[in-house]
Amino acid sequence: MQVQIDTHSAASAPREATFFHALILLSTVICGTLAPTVIGPVLPAMQRHFANVPGIDTLVPIVVTMPMLILGALAMAIGATSDRVGRKRVLVGALLLYAAAGTAPLYLDSIYAILASRALVGLAEAAVMTVSTSFIGDYFSGAQRDRYASLQVTVASTSAFVFNLMGGALGAYGWRVPFVAYALPLLLAPLVQIFIWDARNVAGTERVATLAASDEPSFNPWLLALICAVAFVVGLVFMVVPVHLSFMLVELGVNSTNEIGLAYALNSVGIIAGTLAFGWFLASRLAVLQQFALGTLICGAGFVTMGAAHDFTLLTLGAAINGIGCGVALPALISWGLRSLPFARRGFGTGAFTASQFVGYFCSPLIVMTMVGYWSSRFAVVQGWGAALAVVAALAFLGSLGTSRLKLS
Repeated sequence: MQVQIDTHSAASAPREATFFHALILLSTVICGTLAPTVIGPVLPAMQRHFANVPGIDTLVPIVVTMPMLILGALAMAIGATSDRVGRKRVLVGALLLYAAAGTAPLYLDSIYAILASRALVGLAEAAVMTVSTSFIGDYFSGAQRDRYASLQVTVASTSAFVFNLMGGALGAYGWRVPFVAYALPLLLAPLVQIFIWDARNVAGTERVATLAASDEPSFNPWLLALICAVAFVVGLVFMVVPVHLSFMLVELGVNSTNEIGLAYALNSVGIIAGTLAFGWFLASRLAVLQQFALGTLICGAGFVTMGAAHDFTLLTLGAAINGIGCGVALPALISWGLRSLPFARRGFGTGAFTASQFVGYFCSPLIVMTMVGYWSSRFAVVQGWGAALAVVAALAFLGSLGTSRLKLS
């Protein structure tokens, strides 16, 4: 009888998450950066390989964008599923599916089969990105949660930089070879299985009741809708530089791939710097609206600088400044979303704002190019976005004054 009591106590005792557990979850973020980075350099070679396929000029770019589209469509449903069946089970299964589907182009010899495998990659990516972020909300709170939310973006930006280099190096051995990188989640799945636990299973209903009785927020669908709207806008803004910087540099007469690569690298460095500044300085000192206002203001300043640029130096400086602003705004969004969601709906809510963000990524080039068609200049459009973001930042600062007494975390 005594043994049964001790076993029950051990099973129900809460577990404390450490940096080691956070590191495992943060490492899964690489699943969100592999698609556009590792295989980007080999797309022309892939197109040449399938040159006899009708419409191949359109089909090959979809190899990159297909996972984003599927993620935007399914992240919310997958998040809701993780709320019901447990996040760990979903995360481990998604990592295995990601590796299996991601490496499929190593042996597939049909562009349509490859596109089908990329849809499965998007399904797995939706689960990984949603559930790993939800776990951060489950395991941590307050400034610690905000810091790890910012580190998610830091890891994503750093891995994107590394995988760009890796994709170029592996691509020298053939267009299929970079897909080997998709096997990396096979190293993470065992770590998740062994060291990560479902908070619901450990603490049971008693934990949920305790949280609800203390400081856990109630579910507010209108607040979630607002967060999703902001996530969509953040997605729009975040993709402007990655998509259009190279075209703007070419318009200024910069054709050196080394110089273009340097400009993109400095933008990535700016994003990393912004996330570190958010996690270690801003998150604990500013309220949510103030965080967004600052990030938006810096983004806008970067856009204005880019729009006014007449040489490589000023355009690159503007891209770096914009990166800093994005590095503040994106973790602020994640932190705001996590602190606003109760434990029982965290997967659903995280899936919702993650989906909105990726739909923003997908729509950004469509919206920007429509505006370019009207104004006939990327520089004018980018500068216009900068002015609009400055207005949004001012409104957010004014809004923060009216909500200074509201407890946001």
